[in-house]
Amino acid sequence: MGLLALGLVRRSRVWPAAILAIALAAGCGPSAPVTNGYKPGVEPGASKSAVEDILGKPSNDAPFSVLNMTADVMTYSFGQVLVQNDRVIAITVANDPSYVGPFGITLGIQEDAVKALFAAHKARRTGHRDAYDVIVGETDTRTRDLYDVTDGLMIEMAAANPNDPLAPFNVISITRADDAGMSLLTQITQAKVGGNYPGEHVYNYVTTPWST
Repeated sequence: MGLLALGLVRRSRVWPAAILAIALAAGCGPSAPVTNGYKPGVEPGASKSAVEDILGKPSNDAPFSVLNMTADVMTYSFGQVLVQNDRVIAITVANDPSYVGPFGITLGIQEDAVKALFAAHKARRTGHRDAYDVIVGETDTRTRDLYDVTDGLMIEMAAANPNDPLAPFNVISITRADDAGMSLLTQITQAKVGGNYPGEHVYNYVTTPWST
């Protein structure tokens, strides 16, 4: 569940399937200078002012709510930062080729490479894996979201060709989050599955436990 923009394998979203539509619905703010991608120091728990000190003003800063949770969405060129009660709860990187996430995971790599990187960093981890189709207009995107709750990490992957059942899945966004952020990401998906986002439909939703 992210913000989708199909390009490489990128969809027009950047937050595990929801935030772009939410931010657009909230309205566009004035343009701001583009940052040079994600910069170290923007981490879960940082204050909103600390984010702006490091990254500058976001191109858009809009509140949104989903089910019983609310947050602010700060949009940057690399992706988005979710803030709740003046504290960062999640950071999604979806458009920064130079970004190297936890365990060496980067944008564009295939699902098998993600599995290999987890295997190379042996530890006991638990979470869940969601699989579903997202249909927006005439665009159908097959999605797999890997939630590593132990490390506060969510990896969003999409099939390179939604019409090919054998097409590999590639990483399209990397999200680091605290407990509140992980809960919010899960609720966003559930809201989509429940049909709470007009114009965006989720089909074939399956969630299964995941562990290493």
